[in-house]
Order: sequence, then C-alpha cells, then structure tokens
Amino acid sequence: MGFVVEFCGLPGAGKSMLARTLVARLRLAGIPTTEVMAPLGPDAPRASRIARKVGAVARGLGDPGSARLVAEVGLLSGQSHRRDRLARPANLLVVRHAVRRARAGLGVYVFDQGPLQEWWSAALRANSDRVLALAAADRADRADLLIRVDTPIDVLIERLGARGTRQSRLEAVETAERRAELERGSGILDALCSQLVHSPGTLRPVIKRVDGLDSAVPDLILEMVDRTR
Repeated sequence: MGFVVEFCGLPGAGKSMLARTLVARLRLAGIPTTEVMAPLGPDAPRASRIARKVGAVARGLGDPGSARLVAEVGLLSGQSHRRDRLARPANLLVVRHAVRRARAGLGVYVFDQGPLQEWWSAALRANSDRVLALAAADRADRADLLIRVDTPIDVLIERLGARGTRQSRLEAVETAERRAELERGSGILDALCSQLVHSPGTLRPVIKRVDGLDSAVPDLILEMVDRTR
C-alpha cells in the first residue's frame, strides 16, 4: 500500500519547496517516491499540463460520489467567482482520485497540493460553513501524514507581493486585503485540520505542524515519514 504525505498551508508558506526537498531526500535514500502533482504544476508546459488535467478530471468523475461533489461544490456552495464553479470541483476530483490511486500503489507519494488544500481553496471564496460541512462528510481516501506548514502572515504578505509569477489570487490584491484574506484563510485551515482529527468512518491522518522558517524542518519531516510509514 502506498504511503501518502500531504502538505498544507497558506499561500507562500513554503509547501512546494518542502515537498520537493522531501521527495529528493527520500529518493536519495533509495525509497521509491512520487511527486504526484508535479505534472500538473506551474513548472510543467501549459499545453501538456492542461491535457493531463482534463484526463485527470475525467478519471476522477468515475470515482464514487464525484457527481454529487461537482454539484455541491460547483453549484451549491456559493462560489463567488464564475471560474471557481468549475475549477474548484475539478481540482478536488483530480486530487481525490490521485490519493486513491496512490494508496493502492507502492512507495511514498508526496502531495504539495492535496485534498485538504483544495477544500481550503473551495471554502475561501464561498459559503465556508457549507464547504466545511461537505469536506467533513467526504469519505474519499486521505493521506497517512498531513504536514501543515505555518509561516507568519507578515512573511507571507511580503513573499506573495514579491512573486514574479501568479500562483495565487492573493498576489494581485492590495496589502490590507491580502492580510484579511490570509487571516480568514488561517481560520478555515484550522477548521479543516480539526475536522480531519474528529471525523468518523475514514482514515484519519497523523497531523504535524512545522515552522516554515525553521531550517531544520526538512530533517524533521524526513524523521516523521520514517516514524509513521
């Protein structure tokens, strides 16, 4: 059975960097490791990324409960942007299916953007109470180890403002709005992590919080994976 590691955190917290570091360290140790979302990430060529994502969404539509998820997240959760009515359920289908496949595989599968992060994105600009209820009721496969990367909001504001590429909508807004969105997002992330600990009927991952500014974090994460595998 595959061992699934998922990173979560606010935009700019350092999730992707830590995920790539973990993948490199595990491979160096001779452990078969897959960086699951890399083919769909911003570093992949746009045309191939879109083609892969369309295929991944199509596969996700075959999973149990997928049609209901699309309807509830896309149409009934109060998404404030028209684009999100399609993008949010599509991204959830992709990562839920990817976790399901990973748990049936071998080795370690690392997600820098997994189901919890996608539920967070779905809740941020919607009726968050409604989305949180949907996330709590979701019976899809989950990670074995969830690593929450905590970085001070002042640092995140500076990082997002200095980015040269658009990876988050928060990069395009004024500082005061960015702070308000990050503070609201932190509360939503707290709620989602709490739900994972208490929700019944599915695998509940081990949840660890790490300091995104601590240079020793890559070593700590490697130890966590060794202990929990």
